[in-house]
Amino acid sequence: MRRALPAVLAFVVMAACTFAPDLSRFVPCDAQGACPSGSTCLAAEARCVPDCGESATCGPVDPPPTEDDAGEPMADGGADAGPEDAGPVEDGGSDAGVDAGVEDGGVPTALALNPDGLAAGVEGVPYSGQVSARGGTPPYTFNATVALPAGLTLDEEGRISGTPASAGDVYVSVDVTDQSTPPKRASGSILLRVRGRLRMVGPLTLANAPRGGGYAERLYATGGIPPYRFSLEPGSALPSGLNLNDTGAVTGTSGQEGTVSFTVRVVDSDSPPQEATRELSISTVNVTLAMDIATRALPDGRVGTPYSYTLRVVGASGPSWNVASGWALPPGFLLDGSQGLLHGTPTRPGDYTIRFAASVLLQGDEQTLELHVD
Repeated sequence: MRRALPAVLAFVVMAACTFAPDLSRFVPCDAQGACPSGSTCLAAEARCVPDCGESATCGPVDPPPTEDDAGEPMADGGADAGPEDAGPVEDGGSDAGVDAGVEDGGVPTALALNPDGLAAGVEGVPYSGQVSARGGTPPYTFNATVALPAGLTLDEEGRISGTPASAGDVYVSVDVTDQSTPPKRASGSILLRVRGRLRMVGPLTLANAPRGGGYAERLYATGGIPPYRFSLEPGSALPSGLNLNDTGAVTGTSGQEGTVSFTVRVVDSDSPPQEATRELSISTVNVTLAMDIATRALPDGRVGTPYSYTLRVVGASGPSWNVASGWALPPGFLLDGSQGLLHGTPTRPGDYTIRFAASVLLQGDEQTLELHVD
């Protein structure tokens, strides 16, 4: 873009010997010595001088606008920017709010599932929980990517409902899509904790109490969150001389012959706590010279939950215990023959019948008992 300097340029150069013109009002040349169309770079001053004077008259250069000239705020900026300089209006306008999940020009927020765990459920109790999301463009649509625990379903609005069939901690895998165009999608897993339902497992019939003799028996519960607290329901009473403490131990010396029924309440340590009640019974018997197995029922068991219960006799002490010939313990159970301790961790649900034998010196007794495992 090199061209002969017009007459005015020559005049300016020649006049430089007698005066120093003020060229600061002209724009500087760029790094390559180029100038905007209609002007030429005066190298000595590094300024772009207008191409006028030979065939046209140079007009006055507009002075910088004053405050009064600036007009209304943003009036000039909007007109000067133009589509080429500023880009399409929608790039910086309302579209930002839609894409980001916030209104006009907010900080973009990616679509994601809220990480907060779901409310805990209880096995066998109707449940309702809500999966939620953030970011993107609501409303959202939810979909489970793997099967939920038995008894529960997830709808498109993120509601989990139903009655959980079993206890345990499960991570629910969920996809969420929003209303963007095209729709955005996010995935994640949310913890759903289902508590075991609190149960009073007995024994339904406590071991016989020897009349006038010392007695010790224990009540058991499963599910919920231990430790458990036991108490008699209002209006219920044990045989005279026997007491129930809050750990489930029944102790004392019974002086009342016969059978007494009573109702016990158990409360766990969950928040809010679960509670359960069950009617139990106990018989006080006269002691004879013969040894008798006092245990009349076994507490229920639960698959995967450790089990421990001591078999008892009256009329003797320190017997040896075993499972009668031809009988077997349920899967996962063991019998400590020296203490009469039935223990283990059940591995298979069902109803089992077991015949136990106790012996000491020349005495012996056998008793058939039922054991239920959930």
